[in-house]
Amino acid sequence: MTPSAAKIHAVIAILAAFTAACAPTKPPTDVLGAAARNVSAAESAGAATYAPLELRSAQDHLAQANAAEARQDYDVAAMLAGESAVDSELAAAKARLGKARDAAEALRKQNADLSNAAPRAQGSGFR
Repeated sequence: MTPSAAKIHAVIAILAAFTAACAPTKPPTDVLGAAARNVSAAESAGAATYAPLELRSAQDHLAQANAAEARQDYDVAAMLAGESAVDSELAAAKARLGKARDAAEALRKQNADLSNAAPRAQGSGFR
């Protein structure tokens, strides 16, 4: 490659990079859709009861992302939608954990009740 050909290739590469950087960003509809589905899943999982702060944060970030998309600030919209998705995943995980703890506590109580009833049943002559 001749020195002038190398310069032409370098100029073309710089122009291509500049053109790509100046091109408008596409709307992050897929990211917004995923964030909205994650918020709905967290709500269905019981996050309002077990993780209300995380759910509210996810909802707020999603609303801010939608507002940013309406302003055509697509980079900010994508970032906020990602934060919403993470917040809603955390809320759903905390909801699952809360439900599991409630179920474990119910089983502990049931076992305690059975343990207390067993000596009475043995002492009353039932066998």
